[in-house]
Amino acid sequence: MADDNQMNILTIPYFAGGLSHLIPLYVLHHRWLSNIAGINNQFLVNSRAQKFLVMHGIRCMPLAYDFEEHLLTSDHALRTKAYVMEMENRAFGMAKPSLIIEDTSFFTPLIAEKNQLPRISIQRTGIFRSIDKRFRNSSHVHSLQKGGYIQKSDFFSDRNNLEVPTFNDSDSYFLQQYAKPKVKIIPGIPTIERLPENMEDRESYFYSGPLIVMDKPSKNLSNRLDEFLDINKQKPIVFITTGTIDKTPIANFIAFFAKRNYAVITTCDCEINETYKRAVFYNKLLPLNYICGISNLVIHQCGSGMYHYPIMNRVPSLTIGTQCYDREDIALRLQELGVSGHIPHPNDNPNYWNIFLEMVNKFEKNILTDYDMMDKLQIEINETMSNFKMEKVIQYALA
Repeated sequence: MADDNQMNILTIPYFAGGLSHLIPLYVLHHRWLSNIAGINNQFLVNSRAQKFLVMHGIRCMPLAYDFEEHLLTSDHALRTKAYVMEMENRAFGMAKPSLIIEDTSFFTPLIAEKNQLPRISIQRTGIFRSIDKRFRNSSHVHSLQKGGYIQKSDFFSDRNNLEVPTFNDSDSYFLQQYAKPKVKIIPGIPTIERLPENMEDRESYFYSGPLIVMDKPSKNLSNRLDEFLDINKQKPIVFITTGTIDKTPIANFIAFFAKRNYAVITTCDCEINETYKRAVFYNKLLPLNYICGISNLVIHQCGSGMYHYPIMNRVPSLTIGTQCYDREDIALRLQELGVSGHIPHPNDNPNYWNIFLEMVNKFEKNILTDYDMMDKLQIEINETMSNFKMEKVIQYALA
């Protein structure tokens, strides 16, 4: 893209999605967009994310885009939606973008399609489900619909969308087009994040490979980890996490491994029996690539970014059912490929604990994981990342 042809891009992550919807856009910017001449990309994010992005050389819209925690409940749904729309409109007016890039930002059709601008959307299996219908559980919801926050429940409802006072029929039509942007970037690989056979506009889907960070521990965290590992040397290491959002209880898994003489690293803050306290290391946020690299087994909730780390580090893994179909679809696919085992949610299968014990037994006998398949997936990840060309994605969006 020529230097004298500057293009303004407005990038909008899910307004209350935390790191899981900010990191993919951050990686997309750093790995590709920042290397294209003539691109002026600005993020619309809250003040905490602004500090992080600006520190890493990324421009942000100078707007105080913050929410008080109590406003993110269903009681304040209309007020919150109106605020999100107002902020996106203000950012649009200030940035004057030629292109919108977003991750799970449901109102962007009102500033993109409504103004005849192309929109590039980060899309995962939860949007374009491809798993065989026989394996779907009708009681499962999308992970965005799970929990008490407004953004996880009400934003999916057309009925609620129509209740927002500033909407008209035209706005409602554009909102219904959210899942149909001009271009879709899939932060994964075709073997895992499969498109359905009958998918329309297949050429509008671009695989980028995982949009994740290869972070390392801070000096303080590194010192704490070294001390923990020294106390627990000779023990196998298991890393157990449900990410930063999901609250599926995992204390029983942590207790099981601590009693079984494993060293447990976890992001779950739960009560630990005094006898086993020195066998459990807790930190709310951890450098996932590094921790997976030093672990013998990884147990996780199968979030979009998380499931790549065990594969990239060639580590056996188990997935925990959270009754969220976007995660469950991938978990079952990983199990089908032989690179992971799946433990159903207790409410889906009362026999879940025996399934877990069987999986641990397979791990300890070294028959849980198909390492040949894992190696193939590693190669596909590396090739997908190196073949992804953001310039081509932008050209397709503008065509």
